[in-house]
Amino acid sequence: MTQPSIPVIHSIPDGAALITTVLHEYPIPQPHSCKLYKRGLNDTYLVETEEENYILRVYRRSWRNKQEIDFELALLAFLHEQKQPVAYPITRNDGEFTTGILAPEGIRYAALFTYALGHAVSENLDSKQSYILGQALARIHQKLDNFKTRLTRPDLKNEYLLDWSIARIRYLYKHRKNEIEYLQQNINKIKTQFAVLNLPLSSPEYGICIGDVHSGNAHFTKQNKPTLFDFDQCGYGWRAFDIAKFLHASLRMKIDVAVRNIFIEGYQTVRKLSENEITSIPIFIQAAHIWVMGISANAGEDILPYGWFTDDWLDARLAMLRNL
Repeated sequence: MTQPSIPVIHSIPDGAALITTVLHEYPIPQPHSCKLYKRGLNDTYLVETEEENYILRVYRRSWRNKQEIDFELALLAFLHEQKQPVAYPITRNDGEFTTGILAPEGIRYAALFTYALGHAVSENLDSKQSYILGQALARIHQKLDNFKTRLTRPDLKNEYLLDWSIARIRYLYKHRKNEIEYLQQNINKIKTQFAVLNLPLSSPEYGICIGDVHSGNAHFTKQNKPTLFDFDQCGYGWRAFDIAKFLHASLRMKIDVAVRNIFIEGYQTVRKLSENEITSIPIFIQAAHIWVMGISANAGEDILPYGWFTDDWLDARLAMLRNL
């Protein structure tokens, strides 16, 4: 008896099949392996050839649409042209960046990137590396003031960082009304604080942000030369948010406060922050924390099983928000 087909939420493409269906479209040496390297918001594969390695990203169907993906890839290609230290996308033989894959859940898009030399230091970030990473971010911000595109991405502002996030958190925690109300009150307070600061909507304070710069999304060589990658959360926003996102990630990694703060020193050797920008950073750290909660909640049943979202999960994250 033939069974009816069952809809798929999220599939894991076979690495060997990606060699024959996707990677042959790119001007690279013949891969001898393509292995699932990391599961996250998207699926990341390590592509190995006799000459060098590459990274293949297969975007999750329910996370980014084609225009948003193209925005990120065009931005990275621009930064590479500007000689900025980023892992950049490789164009296909036909000049396009992405390859459409007919997955069980529908069309997904794949993109091939250069491999970032060195290794991620993550929680082992030292003061020199933090300083260098801050400088690199500031230079990227400056270069991105000249990036022009008709493509769009969600703006990294209240509607996306806060309203979008609490809607997804509330959906998972309908039974925790008091805690959701507490979170909403914090969001209202953050919005009021931003309104008082009235940060300008023009460069250099405002422009394209990376959205997720931290010591896990950069490789350092032995000579401490960085290469930044994973711009999946990029978008237009206040540049102070990028600094706050770094600090938030560093807090979660329990990186020493002196190492965290020297990141800002490095940044300011390239671009001096205004007093209002400095004042806004602690507020943006809270917004970043809520946004990370929202992104996780949005991945429920897809990347993260619903069993992940226990009462302890919410309590731990609200406790950190109180400490922030």
